[in-house]
Amino acid sequence: MVGSIGLFWPPAEGVVGIGYGIVASRRGRGYATEATRALAEFALTAAEVHTVSADVEGANPASVRVLEKAGFRRWAGPESADQPARFRITGPDCVRR
Repeated sequence: MVGSIGLFWPPAEGVVGIGYGIVASRRGRGYATEATRALAEFALTAAEVHTVSADVEGANPASVRVLEKAGFRRWAGPESADQPARFRITGPDCVRR
């Protein structure tokens, strides 16, 4: 097993969350980025979903890079050290890539 990824379903007001984790020995190989991109694109095919979102702790720059490489954009925070940065991708963002 390389890791896991999933959606926090059902969507709330058109937004669904995404979360992932990669086994330490398999990190740095692009698996998280590839899986995140694919699952976000899949989620955005659902009629009731217009946005996929993710929260990332500031102490996890690797996860920030995963989201940025997958096409997500930062839209909030962190406003303080104990708050996560918030990222999202929408249907139009996927089309533009």
